[in-house]
Amino acid sequence: MTLATLTIPLDERTAQTLDQAPRGQREQLQSLFSYLARQYAESTPESLIALMEEIGQEARANGLTPEILQSILNDE
Repeated sequence: MTLATLTIPLDERTAQTLDQAPRGQREQLQSLFSYLARQYAESTPESLIALMEEIGQEARANGLTPEILQSILNDE
């Protein structure tokens, strides 16, 4: 797959967290962003909401809690 670079404005804290993330995590995030962008381009608002719910359910099933997510976002 050919990669292209896209610049997306983010708040400084998020950008710094992503920039400092280990390579494996950055690659996972790139895959997630790519997947979400493709789904968004091919979806209706209703299907996008359903996709976001599905992602949330999967994350909860894998043990992701709001506290863990906040910790990740806070880079603790």
